[in-house]
Amino acid sequence: MNLTFDFATILGIIMAVSFLVNIIVQLTKGFIPFPTKLWCILVSITVMMSTLYAGISFHMVKASGASVIFCIFGSFIVAFIAMYGFDTFKELWERFKRGEDINE
Repeated sequence: MNLTFDFATILGIIMAVSFLVNIIVQLTKGFIPFPTKLWCILVSITVMMSTLYAGISFHMVKASGASVIFCIFGSFIVAFIAMYGFDTFKELWERFKRGEDINE
């Protein structure tokens, strides 16, 4: 296995998990009594830990303390992408529809 495959796999997993977290947060944020950003972080940690468990179950990831720590660290990256990625995309789409310059 080469480094390019590993990097592409990690990016694909981060993209898929960020999309899933974004969908879950958007659908459930009206029912949660605390701030949406905190909810996004909690959902991100939960989904990332589930992803780690699935990777361990399929013998794709070795179970260790480091993998749990990296998973928690990665969940903050996923939460950041889920929180700010959708808003940025929505803003760019609105500017594009109005005919404004989107390069600013």
